[in-house]
Amino acid sequence: MDVKSLYVIKRDSGVCLYHKDFREPLFDPHLISSFISAMISFFERTNQSVESVARAFEGTDYKIVVEFGDWTVGALVVNSDREFLREKLRAIVSEFEKQFSILRYVDIDLAVYTRFEKTVMSEFIFDEITEETIIRKVLNWDLITTDPDVRSFLQLLPEQCSVKDAAEFLEMPIEMAIHMAAEAVWEKAVTLSQPVKPDDIYQTTMLADVTRVDEVSPETVRALAELDGETPLAIVAERVKTSDLKRFLDEIALLVRRKKIEKVPPAQATLVLQTSVLQGLLSSGARLIGIDKAKEVFTESKQQLISVYSWLAYIDLEEGVDVDIRSSLITASVKGTISPSVIYDGFRALMQFVTKRLSAYIGIRPTNCIVRRVKESTERQFPSRSYEVQWEAITVQP
Repeated sequence: MDVKSLYVIKRDSGVCLYHKDFREPLFDPHLISSFISAMISFFERTNQSVESVARAFEGTDYKIVVEFGDWTVGALVVNSDREFLREKLRAIVSEFEKQFSILRYVDIDLAVYTRFEKTVMSEFIFDEITEETIIRKVLNWDLITTDPDVRSFLQLLPEQCSVKDAAEFLEMPIEMAIHMAAEAVWEKAVTLSQPVKPDDIYQTTMLADVTRVDEVSPETVRALAELDGETPLAIVAERVKTSDLKRFLDEIALLVRRKKIEKVPPAQATLVLQTSVLQGLLSSGARLIGIDKAKEVFTESKQQLISVYSWLAYIDLEEGVDVDIRSSLITASVKGTISPSVIYDGFRALMQFVTKRLSAYIGIRPTNCIVRRVKESTERQFPSRSYEVQWEAITVQP
């Protein structure tokens, strides 16, 4: 979970109206609210736009991202500043101001913590849990939580299991198991992780040194050099001639827990997937109409869309029709300043234009044959994520 703490602060008084620590607390809520209030006051006195200037404060291993409402300020302590987290924070601020509007004018006890709990859980916990999510009990979990429902849920489970396994073991609906897992996270009695999949994309951390992890095989040690933030694990395993894919994925999961490697951000993973599909369309098209014509198809398609998706200017071709993503766009996807949905929309439109122009040269049926072949290739390379590509949209209609 990327979020460490959440705060909702009253702008005019600097009073912390609500806070939630999802991990061990880093700050006293009154101290951080005073700090943010002081920074807002400073920028206001220097006649600077608070909303545009005071949006993030950075520490050694955390960032405090800030979003403004009409009369409150929302703050998240996070590992990294990403747009999808800001979207969640803006939703929290908006909902808080709507639900507790009276607090703008008077200070009364509205049982904020009890009444706002479901909203916070919905934004920051439920989205993290699927039936495949792994639940791990924390040390002395039974001393941490006093919630009887959470205790009953965890007592009969092993130290680690998936939500689906928990539902089957306890003979409860999967929806109830997801709800109980969320409650256990809220109580800090468990941690969550996602299972490692063959089409996941990872990169090494700056301090990575897997040679010191005894449980890791030589093949996985060699694979470290291939974890470049662009290559799915299944292809990495092929390159280092891994004989046992399941063991390889288990060892990758171990390295993730040891913080030796990390999964790329959602926007970066989306960029890799969509680039792969675009590359497949252009390469296949070039074999039929030639490299020069394929370049024209790409360039004309991009130019038609740049006024709507300005970031498409950072996608070029080099050495024939090899798709090249400039570092500015890659950096934006890593930092989360461009969201996955924006990348989806831009690539969908670009690939629609590409296939439409290809069909003008080779016809609709051959173009759609290319789309089908690229889809089949993508399903092999990204088996759990190929559905994210809007294949129907890029198929040319008669």
